[in-house]
Amino acid sequence: MRKIFKKIANFSEKHPFTVLGIIFIITLFMAISATNIKSQTAFEKFLPQNNEIVKTLYQVRDEFGGTDIITITVKIVPSDASDKVIDIRDPRVLRAVKELEDNIRTIDGITNVNSPVDTIIKLNNGKVPDSLDQVKDLLKKLPEEQRRKMFNSDYSMMIIHAFTDAGGDQKKLFRILKQVKSYMYESPFPPGVEVIYTGTPPLRELLYNLMKESQTFTTVVGLVAILIILFLYFKKPISSFLPLIPVAISVIWTGGVMGLLGIPLDMATAGIGSLILGLGIDYGIHLMHRYNEEKRKGLPVDKAIEIAVVETGSAVMATTATTVAGFLALVLAPLPMMVNLGKVCALGITFCMIVVLTLLPSLLIIEDRYILPLIKGEKNE
Repeated sequence: MRKIFKKIANFSEKHPFTVLGIIFIITLFMAISATNIKSQTAFEKFLPQNNEIVKTLYQVRDEFGGTDIITITVKIVPSDASDKVIDIRDPRVLRAVKELEDNIRTIDGITNVNSPVDTIIKLNNGKVPDSLDQVKDLLKKLPEEQRRKMFNSDYSMMIIHAFTDAGGDQKKLFRILKQVKSYMYESPFPPGVEVIYTGTPPLRELLYNLMKESQTFTTVVGLVAILIILFLYFKKPISSFLPLIPVAISVIWTGGVMGLLGIPLDMATAGIGSLILGLGIDYGIHLMHRYNEEKRKGLPVDKAIEIAVVETGSAVMATTATTVAGFLALVLAPLPMMVNLGKVCALGITFCMIVVLTLLPSLLIIEDRYILPLIKGEKNE
């Protein structure tokens, strides 16, 4: 291994821009591949797919249609309007609910829609009652237990149930939710009434948005925090950036492999960027520290980079092996998302080792031979 590390160091020292070009091409390919990462928000996908409960769920969907329910709440809210609604059984509300139901039924992927309005219309020979008193009289025909299930106790809320057959098809589900939301906003509800949807499908949409937000936010915060610490340690702007570059590239490579292998972005892998940054930055710091140490001894750049790569390479490889072994243990977990986390972390840490040992020496050579002399030349002028 020492001979291999010596060859890597010598190649990086003699051909730094070639190494930089190769890494750039691979990174560009991985960045494009990362755009193919699919997000996984279906709760059943987080469970073992061979479990009888999960298999039965899929069977029920195939035989009977949708099992996911979009619950649309129609409720009274404070309003200053003179004609505001004070009883959710108001015929104006019922007419708006009926129109909303009719529109939702036209959406491809909606298998059934129902609400208390359906029962009231049925009692009134297929028409929406004209007055609140008429609604109350019609409801008296129903058993008390059934009436209690139609509205809440103070008649300030009712719900509409919309069943979907989207299942694990996230693209289809989000399309359905977008159309439902559009119809909700278009429905002519009177003042003092608010319409909001909830249920498993909207929660999946919320989870998707939060995962994307968390992935971006945690990665950016991790980058900034690490950069500040590196600057406090090296006290040089360029030296502070150098060990961070290979780790950031490793994050891109990890995303690319996720896109290639079809590993989804889920609750477990959403924070993979900051996780890899935190674990992988050590490799670059150790290599740079050893390189600077050898230079302070008076060694030339080529010899200093060789010693740094050879002497830290074995330790970095051993550290990588133990870390990867720990993460690969997650592959044996029964939960699919833990399996994905183990795979992604193992790949990410391996990429950190590879990129640090190949790219960072080239960046150090470029800094010492090209960037620093250029800066000093400008200062002298």
